Amino acid sequence: MMLEKLRACWGFSPTVDRNVTRVEGFLKGKSFADLAQEHSLSKTRVRQIIEKADRLVGGGILTKAEPSSPRSDFMVAYPYVWNLAEMHRLGSVTPHHFFAELERAGSLERLVDKMKRLPWRAPTTRELARLVWLRERGKSPWPAMKRSSVAIVEPSYPADHPERGLRCQFALEPALQELAQRAAESGWTEDEIAYALFELAGARLTECQRQF
Repeated sequence: MMLEKLRACWGFSPTVDRNVTRVEGFLKGKSFADLAQEHSLSKTRVRQIIEKADRLVGGGILTKAEPSSPRSDFMVAYPYVWNLAEMHRLGSVTPHHFFAELERAGSLERLVDKMKRLPWRAPTTRELARLVWLRERGKSPWPAMKRSSVAIVEPSYPADHPERGLRCQFALEPALQELAQRAAESGWTEDEIAYALFELAGARLTECQRQF
């Protein structure tokens, strides 16, 4: 849980994986000197990384105790903020601004209201708040795409039938193939399309698991 919070707090910095690995080593008992030698860094630099990680999650790394921080809880609650910021090129530090504003506002509703009343302040944070607000309400933050012309067959089995999941795959496959074809026609590569679909499916599965 500690490392998950840290990864969420750190965002999509190019060095996030390496820094999380260093923190993981520290939590497993390695000293600053051990980590410095292992990662070809100075002990001072290793200490700076560990101390920054400790601040990001609200404490607990240096003492090796599980932290309880409203700031880190906010960050874990909105893991898709990083993807939204990266997708919309809102800047690598924008998520940190967003979470700082969110913590001060106390809730997403208050943050959105604040940004509406102060439209000239922090335009990227305002835009990020808008995107997250849409996502919270199940609306796509991206421009609407042309509706698929492929009809999706309705389920013919009861909810507890063992073949219902397989039948759902059969029902969705034509629409999925059409979506992939349209994406390819727009210039996306097959690898990019497959990875995007995989990520979107994983995000949807995570949301469903949280609801239940």
